[in-house]
Amino acid sequence: MRTRLLAIYEDVERRTRATSETHAWWPCRRGCDTCCRRLADVPQLVRAEWALLEEGLAALAPDVRAEVAARIERLADEPPRGPITCPMLDEEEGACLVYAHRPGACRTYGFYVERELGLHCALVTDAVAEHEQRDATEPVVWGNQSGVDYALARLAEADPAPLPLTAWLRPRASSPEPTSSSEPCSAPEPSPLPSSPSSEM
Repeated sequence: MRTRLLAIYEDVERRTRATSETHAWWPCRRGCDTCCRRLADVPQLVRAEWALLEEGLAALAPDVRAEVAARIERLADEPPRGPITCPMLDEEEGACLVYAHRPGACRTYGFYVERELGLHCALVTDAVAEHEQRDATEPVVWGNQSGVDYALARLAEADPAPLPLTAWLRPRASSPEPTSSSEPCSAPEPSPLPSSPSSEM
């Protein structure tokens, strides 16, 4: 399961890297955390994504891990009434605390579309419009979000997919037996992970 997930992430990394390298003006890179501060809903993950993310959480310093868990608990207890700030965002640095272990939705946002629906913020929309008018010789090649969603859903097999992050971290009666309590369990030695350069540049 992990091998299949990493293969999906590798495909996404190739697309995002190609976009960033071809279009140096692309706004999605380290230092821009707009999407992380304005999530429309609690992040959704399939079980394989949660298992990988849990490794990243387990590797955090205990005090940081406790703070992230508390943020996720608050999301579970208090349904959001507006844009959500990702609980795994280092708000001072504007960077992801678990970048190499982040879910697929975080990897594709800003670079992928779904049936002509732009999955990106106004920064990307405006930048693309401005630069495509200047230079039509290097058009943007968007990734296929529907394909990624389908591949991730197949990983779920018999599990309902996907589930909110809050359901994985805090077991509930309606959850399909999540593998964790509010304290992420110890992780096995991780194998190398794909890490798209898009927001780390």
